Amino acid sequence: MQASHRERGSTLPFVALTIVLVGVIVILVGRMGGAATSRAGARNAADAAALAGAAAGRSAADELARANGAELLSYTEIGLDTEVRVRLGVAEAVGRARRTGDRDGGGGAGAGATKGLAAAMRAALARAEQLLGRPVPITSGYRSTEAQAQLYANRAANPYPVAPPGSSMHEKGLAIDVPADFVPRLLEVAPKAGLCQPYPVDDPIHFEVCR
Repeated sequence: MQASHRERGSTLPFVALTIVLVGVIVILVGRMGGAATSRAGARNAADAAALAGAAAGRSAADELARANGAELLSYTEIGLDTEVRVRLGVAEAVGRARRTGDRDGGGGAGAGATKGLAAAMRAALARAEQLLGRPVPITSGYRSTEAQAQLYANRAANPYPVAPPGSSMHEKGLAIDVPADFVPRLLEVAPKAGLCQPYPVDDPIHFEVCR
């Protein structure tokens, strides 16, 4: 009986040590995972900010960096390239994008489709096109208040809901509609591009810049 007590007493320190070691390993793995997530987030924010800067300058780069939870540390234009450095948490990343001439001329989706869109939306579209390797087809982009009012007046003929004039993100240039058959493809890259689908059931073709 005494030997059994001694064996049990000698085992307890090893059990306690094992528990401590497992706890340390769990903490280290968690920190490594968090750091990896921060680095990936910083890279995405840097790429998005660089595209925004290439499309509309420093203020747009700063706006999109903040929209992704990051801080714009530096902004440089080198020839036709725009280079930015951002910080997200403890991670920093550099992004670079090439300007294509007229900053208000739109991206790969075509000047007509992107005309009037806000810099943040143009940057998000450029990022989506970069990830997809092809242009994003747009069936409806920016709308004036008058166009929105006309669409609202004829909403009974529209298969999707229509916001009242003055309340649509299309009027701010921060929303687009895409063909229904393109929705699954865009959803594959939307989170990385900074695009959200706020009404997936009622209005699945509608995407906005994530806020």
